[in-house]
This record gives sequence, structure tokens and C-alpha cells, in this order.
Amino acid sequence: LQDKVQETIEALRLAGIKVWVLTGDKHETAVSVSLSCGHFHRTMNILELLQQRSDNECAEQLRRLDRRIKEDHVIQHGLVVDGASLSLALREHEKLFMEVCKNCSAVLCCRMAPLQKAKVVRLFKTSPEKPITLAIGDGANDVSMIQEAHVGIGIMGKEGRQAVRNSDYAIPRFKFLAKLLLVHGHFYYIRIATLVQYFFYKNVCFITPQFLYQFFCLFSQQTLYDSVYLTLYNICFTSLPILVFSLFEQLVHPHVLQNKPGLYR
Repeated sequence: LQDKVQETIEALRLAGIKVWVLTGDKHETAVSVSLSCGHFHRTMNILELLQQRSDNECAEQLRRLDRRIKEDHVIQHGLVVDGASLSLALREHEKLFMEVCKNCSAVLCCRMAPLQKAKVVRLFKTSPEKPITLAIGDGANDVSMIQEAHVGIGIMGKEGRQAVRNSDYAIPRFKFLAKLLLVHGHFYYIRIATLVQYFFYKNVCFITPQFLYQFFCLFSQQTLYDSVYLTLYNICFTSLPILVFSLFEQLVHPHVLQNKPGLYR
């Protein structure tokens, strides 16, 4: 495990981001790593959907888990699923499986094939809530998952550079994910939301006088603006303010954003 993994996962959880771990490791290893990195807490009630051999058996187990979650809704639940049970759950009982997963605080999928990782991401991408998904991985077996998600992040490490080559963003350590999302994600969201309104306002200011002038000149296609003004308007009002705004606009100080992940919501 790298440094500050537990703090990063905790920060993402406080920011309202749901974290899933999809791994090819066996059940025991995956659970112990999840506990040590803070994905599962010691106080959590760990539910298991493992070694299901038939559709009926899988459906029965899912219903049992669903009942148990609704009965103990005060306690936080963590779900552990293996690859074989997952493929059965996704084949026939997709809605029930989604319902169980949504009511759990943390989900761990172990013994996963690379294609299954992508299927899980696609399942949530196409769900009615249409959430924005982000996949992060460090090896070649994470490539399909990284490509399937809306945002793919590769970690440069001992596993090689396959994940990095196929991702949208590359980071050297997992802990930098918190800064990438909570600080830069926050800034870009605010900047883009403001600039969309700015472009709309700029174009209204530019086109409305030209439109009204056409009534005055009886639609003779005579232009209100000289060509020099057209060029200067676009240089002054399209490039320079946006360049300055995108470099310097910070609604909240980066330290505050990192120390209070709840602001991300």
C-alpha cells in the first residue's frame, strides 16, 4: 500500500463520492487490503455474495442481503462479491443487485476479470441516475475499466505504463487523486460554469445591435461594425479575459478545499 491511501479514500467518501474496489485478488487478500486501506471499517457489517453456482441461488442470496440491509439500516454495510457471482447477478438480477449495492457504504469485487471490471463501470454509467464515473488503476488489467469510465486515471508505478497510456490523466501516487478531484475539479467546474454564461452574454452583446441595425438599413446586409473592430472585439473579449480567468480564478483557497472535502458536494 502507498502512503496516505486511507486518508484519500476517507476524503473521497466525505466529498460524497462512492468508492468501489475492483480487483483480481482472491477473497481473503482483497478483504484484508480493503480493511488496511480504510475502504472497509472494522465496525462495518461485511456482507458476502460468494461462490454462487446458479441463478436461483444467486437471486435468493441477493434477496436475503436486501432484507438484512433494510432491517439493520442503522449499521454501515460493506459488500464483497466475487467474479462468478457477479456474472450471475448481472445476467438476470441486475436491478436487485444494484439496489443492494446502493444501500451499502462500500463494495469490494474480487476475483474479477478485466472485462468484468468494465462491465461493472458500464452498469453504473447506464443506470437511471446517470452518475459520472471515474476509474483509476495502475496495470494492464485495468485498461478496459479506465477506457469505459467517463474519466480514466492511470497511476505510474511498478506495473508498467499500460494504464497511463490509455488514461485521460496520469498521476504518480494514489494520494494525488484527492487534490486532482477536490481542488482542480472544483476550480474547473466553477470556471467552466462561469465561462459558459460569459460566452452567452458576450455573443448577445455582439449580435443584438447588428440585428437591430438591419431594420434601420432595410436588410441591405450593411455591417454595423468595421472589420478592425470585429478582430479587436474577439481578441480583447474572447481570448484575454478567459486566459486570465482560467489561470487565476480561485473561489476558495486550495488548502481549504483539501482540508474540507464536504465542499466538493
